[in-house]
Amino acid sequence: MKIIITIFFSFIMLLSEAQSIKQYNNFLQHNNQVLFVKTYTDSSIHGNMFLYERKNKHKHWRLADSFNIVVGNNGLGKDETSLISFNKTIQTKHEGDGKSPSGIFSLGPVFSYHELKNLHMPFVQVDTNFYCVDDVNSLYYNTLIKADTAKHNYKSFEYMHRKDSLYEYGIWVKYNSTDIKAGNGSCIFIHVWRNENSGTSGCTAMTKENILKLIYWLNQKKNPVMLQVVQTKKADF
Repeated sequence: MKIIITIFFSFIMLLSEAQSIKQYNNFLQHNNQVLFVKTYTDSSIHGNMFLYERKNKHKHWRLADSFNIVVGNNGLGKDETSLISFNKTIQTKHEGDGKSPSGIFSLGPVFSYHELKNLHMPFVQVDTNFYCVDDVNSLYYNTLIKADTAKHNYKSFEYMHRKDSLYEYGIWVKYNSTDIKAGNGSCIFIHVWRNENSGTSGCTAMTKENILKLIYWLNQKKNPVMLQVVQTKKADF
């Protein structure tokens, strides 16, 4: 029994050390909340999200929670503008590739089909009039619009209020958002998964229970970001 207990606590210590985000501290000087996502390989849909928090950049990171996630049907693709170094075999993210972006991304507003209160993030309640445009030739590419207030300058888009529950709760991920480049990818969200074995079109997804915990944990004052990478070694999990 003593041996089992010793092995168990050794495993916990290894896991805790492996979950560290210290190697990315140089990229996180202005961020005190991080959604740290790691997948098994660049082609895997399965991974884990670790929620890290600290009081300020001089304090240590604290692990607040962790849970399973899924990413794009074809795994991860690197953000070509990211300062993070990537394995040379990882392909660059582009529109329609079925890959979720790998890199560090600020978070936009929380969105939902329902009115949500007591959040610490910007919020948009979406209905069937809200679209995210994925037409690479549109002036609204990778932009959230209200159809009745925008010029009809798009041929394809995603409904932000779907007939299913996938976007019932979500968070906008600011990928390709600062200097938008047509074709680099659009409409990247964190949202509810279909199930644990179904990938996404390029988003990061989880259970409804976990995304609700995440939404209420996020705090705009802490400048939260999502850091999404491929594990570098088996011990990273």
